Amino acid sequence: MVSSRSGGRLRISCVIILSCVLPSLRCSKNEPEDLQRAVSAINWELAEYNFQRSMFPVVLPNGTARQWVSYYFSTMGSAEHPPSEEHAAEEEVQMSRAARMPLWPKGVAVVHTEPNPTFGRQVVLKWDDARAVVIVEAYVDPAFPPDIVREIKLPKVTAANELPRISAQSQLEMGGTYQSFK
Repeated sequence: MVSSRSGGRLRISCVIILSCVLPSLRCSKNEPEDLQRAVSAINWELAEYNFQRSMFPVVLPNGTARQWVSYYFSTMGSAEHPPSEEHAAEEEVQMSRAARMPLWPKGVAVVHTEPNPTFGRQVVLKWDDARAVVIVEAYVDPAFPPDIVREIKLPKVTAANELPRISAQSQLEMGGTYQSFK
């Protein structure tokens, strides 16, 4: 049987534990919905199933996380982005939904390396080549710390599919680029 004195300590301990644990659980629920969707769009592009259909493993078979971020901003990488809510035609929206492809949220910019102080809501793509990780930071206001930080492992593709190989060749012949910075 528990005495009222030890029962009181147990209740206090539970309150202390819950007051420490609950705020950390709430953080993920307080992430802005549009930024969550933007991070999900990046995660979608780096999901192994989608990544193996990308032109990236064709042009850079041993590509690094930094090279993927550079690829993302290149003409070839831009061609693979999900459509933007802001500019998507109704047909694109329907096709995206059918393919379970996320739409890029309206009003959210995407940049690389560091936040751009001239943009408000934005996603910043960084990299850690030593760990083969793309780091995704999402900001409501770039003057403050990121509201969301995710690390996504860069998938390894052993053999590129034929369609991305043909697409990459065509893009390169038309002057497409696969790196936007070195």
